[in-house]
Amino acid sequence: MGSQIEQLKNRAKEYAKAYHEKEVKRSVHKGEMEEILRQADWLMEQKFCFCDRWDMEPCSTVYEVSPFSWDACPNGDPEWIYMLNRQEYLKKIAYGILVHRTGAVCGRDEAVYSALGKAKHEGNIRLSDDKDDRHRNPVRILDTIASASSCQGAHTKKRNLFEILESMEQQFLYLYQSYVPKYRQSNWGVLQTTSILQNAAWFGECFCLEEMKRIAEWAKDELLYQLESQIYGDGSHWEQSMMYHIEVLNSVTTMLVFRKRAGVETSKRIEEILYGMYDYVMHAAGPDHFQIAQGDSDVTDIRDVMTRGAMLFEESAFKYAGYEEPDLESIWCFGMEQKEQYLKLKSKQPETLNGLYTDSGNFYYRSGWEIDSNYTYLHNGPLGSSHGHSELTHICNYYKGKAFLTDSGRYSYIEGELRNRLKSPEAHNVSVIKGCPMGVPDGSWSYAYFADSLNNYCKTIEGIHYAEMPYVMQNKQKEPAYCCRRILIFPEGIWLLSDDLRMAGTQESTMYFHLAPEVIVKEQKEREVLLENEDVRLILGAEYPLEQRQEILSRIYNENEEHTVFQAKTNWENEGVCTAWMHPENAELKDTVIIQAEGKQVATSVVAKEVWISGELSYVVIMRTHENYRGRKVFLYQNCGFYGKVVILKKTEEGFEVLRFRA
Repeated sequence: MGSQIEQLKNRAKEYAKAYHEKEVKRSVHKGEMEEILRQADWLMEQKFCFCDRWDMEPCSTVYEVSPFSWDACPNGDPEWIYMLNRQEYLKKIAYGILVHRTGAVCGRDEAVYSALGKAKHEGNIRLSDDKDDRHRNPVRILDTIASASSCQGAHTKKRNLFEILESMEQQFLYLYQSYVPKYRQSNWGVLQTTSILQNAAWFGECFCLEEMKRIAEWAKDELLYQLESQIYGDGSHWEQSMMYHIEVLNSVTTMLVFRKRAGVETSKRIEEILYGMYDYVMHAAGPDHFQIAQGDSDVTDIRDVMTRGAMLFEESAFKYAGYEEPDLESIWCFGMEQKEQYLKLKSKQPETLNGLYTDSGNFYYRSGWEIDSNYTYLHNGPLGSSHGHSELTHICNYYKGKAFLTDSGRYSYIEGELRNRLKSPEAHNVSVIKGCPMGVPDGSWSYAYFADSLNNYCKTIEGIHYAEMPYVMQNKQKEPAYCCRRILIFPEGIWLLSDDLRMAGTQESTMYFHLAPEVIVKEQKEREVLLENEDVRLILGAEYPLEQRQEILSRIYNENEEHTVFQAKTNWENEGVCTAWMHPENAELKDTVIIQAEGKQVATSVVAKEVWISGELSYVVIMRTHENYRGRKVFLYQNCGFYGKVVILKKTEEGFEVLRFRA
């Protein structure tokens, strides 16, 4: 064992060389280091706070666990147990040792070893008959182990290093033996295989168990299978949650970096998949660089993620979406040499503005890549995993870089009314037919019913975007219903929404509009409200009276706040068309009349609007819900003839230019 111990110590020293301690220290903002040391102090007192950016279930409340137990659950949330057992907080101690060895950090290296030893002896890896005993998850500890041991060099106690190796072996053996088929489709499975591969690349020859080589080979094959299964061809993760998309992305990236540093090759296919995942994150982020709270997600700054993507692929577009200089976490992963390369890498705006991800049914439109750009997120796709919400035809938007329509978030996974409500259609910007919702949550991880999304249709002409998002559903009596949301997005910051709803009998439906917490109502009329976010204003209007109320929203797990919700109710028989719009103060939407060629006015199911900007007619919008199968097929607006279900007449000096979005 002596030779293995020496090999482990040498590897640790090799790891530490990549960081040039003094340079790393210069790269760390004083406030950032103070926060790290503060949290390290808590850990020494067995106090825990999970408040890092990519903590999957953060909890800003500090809890003391005394006496210590890996099964401790001080707030009643099982997710807290999972966070405790992941042990990612140990990096705080390792940071302090590597970057700031004096004063308060004295003795913290011993604490790292103590914790890792407890992982083996006190049940963190205890085998269980319960195959879903998920908190017995691996600890991704390579960088913690390496940095901590490197700081003591030749003086590191051999028993500590021996316990680390033994603990790692036991954890990997447990992961292999308790692996179940569903982990192939789960982010949990990726965490397991990447942990094995990351550590096996550096310490594989130090392990004593004969099974370890076989387990490492299994993990290599299994990871590729997991990624091929979980990541759609368009680069999006099937669970329909950006939070878990990024968790998988971060885990695979770290694994890949450490294997490259150890001189171990990884499948090129994994790199191809990773590139697509980074590209997806880049297009999905709002102009403020924050991810949308899609499904079970928080509202989180993604620039550190894109920084690591740029460092990994030397991609200028990724750097544009990241930081000017690498953050501490990125330096910790890649080392100082890669930092220098990153600083030399030119930042370049992405070549494409919009991200249309048809596999997952997620669509992202933006007017530009600047921070004051307009942005729209649309969703109509598969539910994915239990992290998906009832949000078919959901819309979020920014105007001039400020959020207006938003998602209600997730708040908690604890069973209860609030969890179910935040997953429900009413918590999203959609239309709901009374008694026939698109989804019925009946638990934190389950649904009693969920609708079927149909094929989406998208088209862009002269900077104007059109999206058509249909789905079918049924009520408790198995009576069918249909909804199709049609959306037009104009470059001037104008959104026109029209919901085509169909269900036999007399029905009541409601359109919901959830506002970002920063948005205040400046003026309210019956069918229009003036909204303001800082110095940016936008008008929300609807065909039916707008009712206002306050609801709970959550941008961060375990945290909630109030926000304003507007709703527009209407009644219809067999079919109804519900229309709403958003536009700046210098614009106005007016009803108009469309005539068939023989002089007959079109049916009421046709949406016909004039769009006036700065006092001048700019567009005429026509959206028809039904095929015209009787009479003349040509329609007229003034003297302009046209054909099609969705048409925009763009005003020009010569008259009107016909833009046909749907034949």
